Amino acid sequence: MAEGKRIVVLHGDQTGEDLLHKALQVLDPKLLDVNLEFEHFDLSVQKRRETENGVVHQAAAALREAGFGIKAATITPEHAGDVGSPNAILRREVDGKVIVRTGRRIPGVRPVAAVYAPISVIRMAVDDAYGAKEWREGSGEDEMAYRTEKITRSVCHAVAEFAFAQGRRSHAKVFGGPKYTVSPI
Repeated sequence: MAEGKRIVVLHGDQTGEDLLHKALQVLDPKLLDVNLEFEHFDLSVQKRRETENGVVHQAAAALREAGFGIKAATITPEHAGDVGSPNAILRREVDGKVIVRTGRRIPGVRPVAAVYAPISVIRMAVDDAYGAKEWREGSGEDEMAYRTEKITRSVCHAVAEFAFAQGRRSHAKVFGGPKYTVSPI
């Protein structure tokens, strides 16, 4: 049998792992009649701690070589000195600039605002989007959230270019909007 297209599979934690198993069932080469090869990496928080993130660096090297992969959600410990975010390591090592989430309509569920095409959410994945200093002041209805971050023009340009290219590929409209979240810790 000819060598198949390699897909790097990045296993994760909790329900993220459950969802990954379902996705892999859909990608079963026997069902698709396509020659696929899967290379698996365990990115669970336990394995990342055991390897001091070595497994994340190995997975990033495999992603660079294969060109793409599929990843389960992972736990990011919030304590200083722990293993941190595997996503930050992966993005840095593969020079990733965007996060893409594409949803599909669920049969029988009426679409919102007559939107029938798949919706892709394109988000910035680098600069200080995740490494910004964040804090809260006040309490109750007067609580305010702050964050300091740097965002370079080149990254903004890359994200916008990707969003419009994605829109052209899927014959979709492109809308812009801010993302405003600050963790309580």
